[in-house]
Amino acid sequence: MRHGLEMASLLGMSQVMLAAGLWATVGVATQIVPEASALSAAVFGTFRMALGGLAILGVAWLLSPDLPAALRRLAPGALAAFALSSATFQVCLFQSFALLGVTGTVVATVCLPPVLSTLATHLKGASTPSRGAVVALGLAVAGVLLFAWGDMAGDHPSARARGLAVAVLAAVAFVCMTAAARSLGRTAGPLVVSGAGLTLSGLILAASLPLAGFQTGLSTSDLTGELVALVLYLGLGPTALAYLLYCAGIAKCRSTDVGLVASMIEPAIAALLAYLILRETLTPQEIAGCLLIVLGMVWLAW
Repeated sequence: MRHGLEMASLLGMSQVMLAAGLWATVGVATQIVPEASALSAAVFGTFRMALGGLAILGVAWLLSPDLPAALRRLAPGALAAFALSSATFQVCLFQSFALLGVTGTVVATVCLPPVLSTLATHLKGASTPSRGAVVALGLAVAGVLLFAWGDMAGDHPSARARGLAVAVLAAVAFVCMTAAARSLGRTAGPLVVSGAGLTLSGLILAASLPLAGFQTGLSTSDLTGELVALVLYLGLGPTALAYLLYCAGIAKCRSTDVGLVASMIEPAIAALLAYLILRETLTPQEIAGCLLIVLGMVWLAW
């Protein structure tokens, strides 16, 4: 019995890591399509959530004709929490990129969630994280901080302070989304949970964009085949497939903390892809940080 639970948790961590790997491709994918700069990040997020959610629901409909009944079994409160926190994460993520920079945003939004979740676990006294999870968390945090240390210092400290505040809010939203996904996963499969949650999140973002004053910045001449392919990839790959893997994996992990620590492999994968595809070189400090992150993931799995 215990062996079976451990194998299920290991499978869950693997699925979370695969999801993190897909998320790590977003930055590289948008860099290699010049027309992507014409589409605002907030609108990109809306398309990703709506397209990804509808794609997952379509697959769920084909696999199970009882989809309406499965949707009705979802707890409305948990579903609303998933959608609202996912939408909040998207908006805050985009704003943090502009204010704090890509690397600083990755530090906060990837590193802070497991820290916040672990602290919440201790405060609630529900359970005590294992020594291995704490060690893995420490190694991963040290690796992310080492990787991003040189990018955190710079001009415009007030803008960076605002960006950090927004990034912290994004991290809190991600923890709430993860907790809601685990709760929903007890009554429905990952297809139903991720499909319904992402679709509702896309609808919330679409409704809020005019109120927030976001503009697409897109003209007809910018609508190229490469841009359409990019939007489809982001909606089906790093959104639909990634969130499906994440919802399935986080439900199998021994705890929310373990699943969130497993997702911290994302910065290392993103750095490797940037080197291989964009020819961005890494400093010895960044390489050491990536190695610490990978070591933390290996320690966690072991």
